[in-house]
Amino acid sequence: MAARSTHVTLENRAGSFNLRRTSQGLDHGEWTTKPPLLIGDRGEWESESNGFATGTEGSVTYQLEDVDGVRMGEVSLHWDNPFIGSNSYGESVTPAAADPAGQGFSIVHVGGKGNNSHVTFQLLNGFCEADSDSGEVTCAQGSQLTTDSQRFAALWEQADTGVSWFAVHGQTASEYQETFDRLVGQGYRPVDVSGYSDGGEVFFAAVFEQRDGVPFEARHGLTADQYQETFNELVGRGFRPVDVSGYATSGGPRFAAVFEESGGPPFEARHGLTADQYQQTFNELVGQGFRPVDVSGYSDGGEVFFAAVFEQRDGVPFEARHGLTADQYQETFNELVGRGFRPVDVSGYATSGGPRFAAVFEKSGGPPLEARHGLTAGQYQQTFNELMHRGFRLVKVSGYSVG
Repeated sequence: MAARSTHVTLENRAGSFNLRRTSQGLDHGEWTTKPPLLIGDRGEWESESNGFATGTEGSVTYQLEDVDGVRMGEVSLHWDNPFIGSNSYGESVTPAAADPAGQGFSIVHVGGKGNNSHVTFQLLNGFCEADSDSGEVTCAQGSQLTTDSQRFAALWEQADTGVSWFAVHGQTASEYQETFDRLVGQGYRPVDVSGYSDGGEVFFAAVFEQRDGVPFEARHGLTADQYQETFNELVGRGFRPVDVSGYATSGGPRFAAVFEESGGPPFEARHGLTADQYQQTFNELVGQGFRPVDVSGYSDGGEVFFAAVFEQRDGVPFEARHGLTADQYQETFNELVGRGFRPVDVSGYATSGGPRFAAVFEKSGGPPLEARHGLTAGQYQQTFNELMHRGFRLVKVSGYSVG
């Protein structure tokens, strides 16, 4: 084995197009395997040192081409594995996504340590960053269709899980479906989905994580009857709901939900409950040892309804609220956090009297937490970028309208 070697993998996770090599070169060392001329989903190559006390350094450039061979952009990679000193890597792509709301790509790398190193470059859609040590990749993608009347409530945790994640907001139904298909094909799964209506159009915000796990099923755009049918079918097959979002449309309420085929404590799920019915159900189930784990408020015909999932389990003390104005939610947040509670679920929803909030708090420890509500798309994006750079990951997001 050579004293120094670098095995390079380039993964195209940005879409169904080709990467055509336009240049390659070595400043130090020799090729063990040359970069392939054409890459679809994945390409690999390797260079190594070829003299006493030397290292290996090289670069390669690929052109991004659509199915017709039309140039879409360019990606350039560089690696340097010296005999003395630390390994270094460089990457660039055009067009680059300058922020999650912009169009373009990101190129990141993970791994790459050691005398005989393995580094993986990932070409991605949207605005992405990577922790090369843990392998965690963080991506965000917004939409230029996001309007001034859209608002967001969200929860972030400062936790280094090593699990890559991808967040979207302000996406239309078709954009969300395209994102869903692409990410699920790359091993991601939705863990939090929020549907919401603004100006008569439906939008989605969501969080995906790239991890193995139990089988899951996700749906959106379901009517109440379709949601019930889906619920009955999947629960009958051993699945359980872990996330549900109700949202208004011009054709009546619709539902998005995530189900997982997993064991767990007894659960109860409800949808289409008025505020009074939800309170009655809450009182009844909590009296039986259940606790809410996911709550979604939504409107239909000027009236507020709720969808929720409850689990029957012991645990840390909890507090749940709904129907709160922004000021009341902030007051409740301040009071409960001051008593050692932390929010684990939040839902913002539009009403004829202005936005309202439902939330679940638990008295438990955990990583540092940041919570926001009432953010415009611009404020949400700014907060997202700031917190992402500080090592926070998005765990809950709820979109709603104030229009």
